[in-house]
Amino acid sequence: MRDPVLIREYELRRTFISVATGLVAWPIIALAQAAAAGPGPSLESPGEIAVWSTVITQKQEYCRRQAQARKLHFFKRRRFIRDCMNK
Repeated sequence: MRDPVLIREYELRRTFISVATGLVAWPIIALAQAAAAGPGPSLESPGEIAVWSTVITQKQEYCRRQAQARKLHFFKRRRFIRDCMNK
């Protein structure tokens, strides 16, 4: 028969290692994604910002309507919109 104290200790150690690994990996992954995204367009005037804002909003609406037409559910719809926006 196994000792319940040893089993509990093993489970706590395994949980701690999993959480610690996740906390170490999270900022590394976040930094890698930020570096991969690259800089966006450099907008200097409020007029340029307004134009780009309108363009992005229209593209989001277009992608959202396509996702609705395909009757995609939450996660698939979000993935579709993200991929559509990146094209």
